Amino acid sequence: MRSIRRRAQLAAVAALGAVLSAQMLAGAAQADVAVTTTLTVVAEGLNAPRGLYYDAGLGQVLVAEAGVAAENTNPCGFAERGLPMCFGRSGSVFRYSESGAPSQRIITGLPSTALQGGPTVVIGLHDLNVRDGELIASFGLLGSRPYRDSLGPAAVPLGQIARISMAGKVKPFGDVATFIDQRYPNNLESDPYGLATGDYGTVVANAGGHTSQGNNLLLVRPNGEITELAQFPDRPSLTDPTDTITAVPTTVAQGSDGAFYVGELTGAPFYAGEARIWRVVPGQPATVFAQGFSTIIDIAFDQQGRLVVLQTGANPFNNTLDGALIRIESGGTRTLLASTGLRNPGGVVVAGPNRFYVTTFNASGGGVGQLVRVDIS
Repeated sequence: MRSIRRRAQLAAVAALGAVLSAQMLAGAAQADVAVTTTLTVVAEGLNAPRGLYYDAGLGQVLVAEAGVAAENTNPCGFAERGLPMCFGRSGSVFRYSESGAPSQRIITGLPSTALQGGPTVVIGLHDLNVRDGELIASFGLLGSRPYRDSLGPAAVPLGQIARISMAGKVKPFGDVATFIDQRYPNNLESDPYGLATGDYGTVVANAGGHTSQGNNLLLVRPNGEITELAQFPDRPSLTDPTDTITAVPTTVAQGSDGAFYVGELTGAPFYAGEARIWRVVPGQPATVFAQGFSTIIDIAFDQQGRLVVLQTGANPFNNTLDGALIRIESGGTRTLLASTGLRNPGGVVVAGPNRFYVTTFNASGGGVGQLVRVDIS
């Protein structure tokens, strides 16, 4: 995840976590709508769960699991900022059935990497969708093309958009890492994160790069051709004008107007209230759609066309901090749908007019993640 790039060290960021969490929620404007929220844990034991896909017809939720800590005996290399990361095959796809049928991992052995000798940071399967009977997936990298090469041939899907058959065969077809390496020299990192699919192909938020290059929105066509739709440059911080904010786009959703909406995490130290949602119309400059958010990790549109925004914890690597699920109403006001109990959330999907599924403990080293049903009345 691109967010660990900035100069603040993880320990310092963790110390700020509780304060920023309170600021984050206080800064979320609320509409005059009274809601009652019920959180129900429907699945546990997940491995760094992130993006979700909801199949209404089958009544099931598919969860992207990035993986667990890797063995130090596996191939290792140096990711962004010189972080030592080791390769593994611990990524998976988990299926939860609303009918009460047994939940289980339906695909295992997917490529992943994990931080060596420190707080567990797992990079791997970040998001997924279903198209023409196959999964369309984004595999993160948190590094450059040469770094991926150092992990060996089994790591090739990392930094790519891939098709995954229901039998578990991975077929990469959109090499984001190579595209960034060729477009922006000097070994810029790539980290394909959230995605949206349609007749146009796959649009992916690339949470990689630095300075004014690499934090972008990319269109990956079915034949693998990649086009840059938007670039999200650095900007001065409103909290500390002497500091610079890196956008770090993590999520994208297409609206009913055909435009793509992009949420950003921002880089450390994750200033509260400074994350934005961008509106991107291909061929036009990106514009700011909404601002005043913090650490956006996912967005989705509900059946009424309202945008639902998921903020992860104030420190995205601290599993003890609550995030927030916020809905932008048609008039622009905001309703806080849920917060307490949404520990370090990683993805959200709309399952009905007042029902959502959210993954929690997304930065875990494996085995403690959850799938939570959020019911609103």
